[in-house]
Amino acid sequence: MIQTIQLFGLPFVNATPSTWYTHIKTLLHNNEKAFLVTANPELVLRSLRDPAYNRILRQATFITPDGIGVTAASKRMGEPLTATLPGIETARELLRTADTLQKRVFLLGGRPEVMKSLIKQLAIRFPDIQFVGTFHGFGKEAEAATALKAAQADLILVALGAPKQEQWIASVYDQVDHGLFIGVGGAFDVWSGHSKRAPKLFRTLKLEWLYRISSHPRGFEKLKDLLLFVLLVFRKKSHL
Repeated sequence: MIQTIQLFGLPFVNATPSTWYTHIKTLLHNNEKAFLVTANPELVLRSLRDPAYNRILRQATFITPDGIGVTAASKRMGEPLTATLPGIETARELLRTADTLQKRVFLLGGRPEVMKSLIKQLAIRFPDIQFVGTFHGFGKEAEAATALKAAQADLILVALGAPKQEQWIASVYDQVDHGLFIGVGGAFDVWSGHSKRAPKLFRTLKLEWLYRISSHPRGFEKLKDLLLFVLLVFRKKSHL
């Protein structure tokens, strides 16, 4: 069983990467149903500001710490999480398993040109996956929701960014009887080749967040949110 730790009112997965990946692969293998949320500091702040969004996150089957910010905060608050579990790695592990098992995969999100490139790249890397739905994220949400009902998808990757991706998943989750749903943020941009993931050195030094902020069009806003998150952590620490 996957253990959790309560942080900021949310139950975060507390597991090693190996344990976590084995668990989600088993879920996919067994055709189970789950709603996976990968939460970074920005998403945590949004959940604290927006009660409706917070309720959606509480409906999730699992919430993983996506980024060093959450795991560092957990240590500061005296409830240390075992490891950071990046959403892009979780999604990649699921795709590898889906390919091995010849599973049915549904994609929603990204710009039209990103989706076009993404399909080509994934078809090369995962030739045994059955892609049963591919919709870009510009006005295609309703059409994708309708298509999902008949797709019988085993894995649903949604790259609409927070909070839209979690809101969309919550709106369709009860319409299907199985499938793993996960919001993947900017993963489609990376996998399609339209943007780059942080270089290995940044990832090794746990500075992927810095690379993301410096290269993002809304980098200043993200930096401001990160500083607010740090302040929140210190305030909570002072009340322990």
